Amino acid sequence: MYYKILFIVLSIFLFPLGCKPSGTEMQANPTEQNQEKKSPVLALHEAVQTGNIASMKLLLEHGADVHAVNEQGFTPLELALQSNNERAVQFLLQNGAGNRDVNAQGKPLWIVYSATMTPSLMTTMFPSGASAEEVYEALSGAIAYNPNELTVDFLLEHAKSFPDFQTRCFWPAALVSQNQSMVDSLLIRNVLPLNGCPNMDEPPLVAAVRQDKDKLVASLLLLGANVTQRDKAGYTASYYALKKGNKELSDKLVAEEERIRAEEYAAVLARKKAAARKRAGKGECVIRKEDGTTVPCPRL
Repeated sequence: MYYKILFIVLSIFLFPLGCKPSGTEMQANPTEQNQEKKSPVLALHEAVQTGNIASMKLLLEHGADVHAVNEQGFTPLELALQSNNERAVQFLLQNGAGNRDVNAQGKPLWIVYSATMTPSLMTTMFPSGASAEEVYEALSGAIAYNPNELTVDFLLEHAKSFPDFQTRCFWPAALVSQNQSMVDSLLIRNVLPLNGCPNMDEPPLVAAVRQDKDKLVASLLLLGANVTQRDKAGYTASYYALKKGNKELSDKLVAEEERIRAEEYAAVLARKKAAARKRAGKGECVIRKEDGTTVPCPRL
């Protein structure tokens, strides 16, 4: 009986020392293990987020990987771009990162962050030899989401150097944009065709009315957008204005439609009369405007 009691007492005190179950060692000091995982990879990411160049330099000198990713899949360069930290971006580019680096989905970072980069940062990240498709994609992202017009202008100048630039349509990006002054600038410079691009499902004016973009509607009407254009369903902008209960805009658009149709009808009649006059040798067809000036009749 004495030996049994002694054995039980020794088992209680000695088991924790020599008979740990499998896996207990990994659970013994999780803080230390997390620190091992954290250094030097996550430490470099933290230094980038705080903008501490001295810490970044020290970590890289001690073997931190400039291309390592954190738990969210971001590299140090991507974190620097997310915060628009130009000093951190330049330091990383000088120490192993590249302006051709990609994100976790394989998309070039300079394209991904074209929607948020400042002009100077875009200048820093813009790679030499960028293809037309890359520049067009970056420009679309900047038009849609970047509030800085100078970033758009920088990409636009590069985009214009490609021979097929005039065939590209940036209206889908412009219709997303909340920066109306930038959209107006693109309209005035004919980067955005006033009445839309070929193969668009709906003219810009129809889309603007349907999406309640009042400022864009005002700009398009001021610049002379064609109110008689229809979407694929056959409706003009006035239909969507009336459907949304905007009677004032609907009446304005309908009145403009009627004016254009009246002018078109007058032009048809004038052309027919001109054809008869020409047969009779009485000269070319002209249309007299309200201010007394005349313009040639449009071709039928």
